[in-house]
Amino acid sequence: MSHANCHGCSLCLLSCPMWQQHRDVQYSPQGIFKALQHNASYDDISSALFSCLLCGACDILCPENIDITATIKTLRKESFSRGIEAQLNKKVTSLLAQPSSRVEIEKKNTIILPGKALRSNPVRLIKIQSLLSNETDASLSLDDGDDIALALEVGVEIPEHRLHRFLEPLQGAKRLYVSNGHLLKSLRQWLPASELLAPGHRLSQLSKLTKKLNKNDLYLIEARSFHHDHQQKVTHYDQLRHQQGCQMNLDLQRNAIPTAAGGLNAIKPMLNSKEQLRWILSGRNIQRIIVECAEDEVVMSQISDLPILHIADLMEA
Repeated sequence: MSHANCHGCSLCLLSCPMWQQHRDVQYSPQGIFKALQHNASYDDISSALFSCLLCGACDILCPENIDITATIKTLRKESFSRGIEAQLNKKVTSLLAQPSSRVEIEKKNTIILPGKALRSNPVRLIKIQSLLSNETDASLSLDDGDDIALALEVGVEIPEHRLHRFLEPLQGAKRLYVSNGHLLKSLRQWLPASELLAPGHRLSQLSKLTKKLNKNDLYLIEARSFHHDHQQKVTHYDQLRHQQGCQMNLDLQRNAIPTAAGGLNAIKPMLNSKEQLRWILSGRNIQRIIVECAEDEVVMSQISDLPILHIADLMEA
């Protein structure tokens, strides 16, 4: 299914951050798709096209089963081929071209790709590594693939040699924990024999952590990986919410409201991240914020004076 199949039902607006901020149907999957159906140019839709957070909430809601996030990525790639957003294309392409050290890691059954934000807190990362190890030791990948994750989000072609250099050390791993939702989705195609998991979701299954949640906590689910496995994960998080009484960044459609942290919006801000966070916090009476994603902790600290903890930090809370 493609954008040509959109019949304008407007269901995608319900959870769309673009719509919430602009209140203009042009800034929504429906608006982009209907504009193209009526022969709009790529210049006409570029602002909305690159405002999309690719959070995946619309994929869950679309009655036509259009893979909206994949379609947005394809449209972005087509925009680059037409010379639109040339500076952004050049910036991401240059990141992919940067040399990286080729240091082999010891082959392990379990490998963690924490990402730049989580890697910046070594103490926490060691704690998470220990929590995720279970029966076998979990090793840290030396290459997080942050540039590849950004290229996937932005729509830039990934050079074959760069992709091979990233994937080769991961071959043969039985389980991979991947912090970046865009990367997680693609790795399931590239490494179909490996079990791919979001570390935040796995930590939320550990009772020694979640038993410390309470009704005064706001628990922030990482939106992208949540929506990739919505049918499976929504039941888990609903049970956790009922058991512990904590609040969550779930809307009435049981989709996770994203924070606009990291990724494309960090290098080319098209949505106001502070306004996005105010949407999440609106009407809540809370005393503490718990996050699954390190980037969410950074942006939330910009507008809230409440204690903000990564879920792994609940061990000492």
